[in-house]
Amino acid sequence: MNRRPGWLARIGSSAVLWSVALGIVLLGWRTGEILIVAVFSMVAQWEFYRMQEQKGTIVFKRLGIIAGLLFYAILWFCWVAHPEAAKTFLAWEEALFVLTVVALLFRVVLGSEGSLLPLEAGGLTLLGVVYIPFLFSFLCRIALEPNNYADPRAAVLFVMLVTKLGDTGAFVAGSLLGRHRLLPRISPQKTWEGLAGGLMAALLASLAIVSLCGGLVRFRLLDAVFLGVGLGFLGVLGDLAKSAAKRDAHVKDSGRWIPGIGGALDLVDSLLFAAPAFYFYGLARFGGAASSWIPR
Repeated sequence: MNRRPGWLARIGSSAVLWSVALGIVLLGWRTGEILIVAVFSMVAQWEFYRMQEQKGTIVFKRLGIIAGLLFYAILWFCWVAHPEAAKTFLAWEEALFVLTVVALLFRVVLGSEGSLLPLEAGGLTLLGVVYIPFLFSFLCRIALEPNNYADPRAAVLFVMLVTKLGDTGAFVAGSLLGRHRLLPRISPQKTWEGLAGGLMAALLASLAIVSLCGGLVRFRLLDAVFLGVGLGFLGVLGDLAKSAAKRDAHVKDSGRWIPGIGGALDLVDSLLFAAPAFYFYGLARFGGAASSWIPR
């Protein structure tokens, strides 16, 4: 079986979509950065909820998606529209979490036509909010929140390029060389050769970026090694987490609208774990006493 058309379509689709995203970042359109992340997040979250429904589980799609979009509305309000409100951002975010939990519990209790709905419905809806919009919002936080990167846009480009090149490297290596399955009970297509190829691609991308323009993110060679391997590995974990969700729902792809990739969740899965990790690495690396454990 010839897999080349599949991975060529995947690479082509990824190149087009991420070129648009990178262009918005480079232009410095802060509202646009939040908007494009929010749109992909909303579609990916809808796909996640649809997968739950396909296996016969009740979820509160509209409530969950509204809560997810409110994360980005708060980000925009506090960091773009009214920067003087930035110091209250965490309070707003915590309040949103509390209100979301309360609303979900009320939805369970009120039920449908007077009947009590399964508590599982509220849990899965909340999981969808945390798993996709909350985790994906860290991509915006890297670009918007004050930090010690010389250029926050370069930091966003770094995490996106390293993670997605690692993702592409894993797919190509697995397609061309894959022989030994990684976790067949979760994803029969994932192989150890693909994992190795993804880690190598992410590491090389990280080293190349730091060597050529490391001053923009203030990273050194050791940072490049840590982040290359770390982001590459977390990208694979994100892909496996999505594969577990698809396996549980007995579906092949989260969607079918992106040639060679599938849906929005298939596109952003590797960034869902990588972006928060990069954000906290930056805090530890440049955050004073908290950074003392990371070698210089």
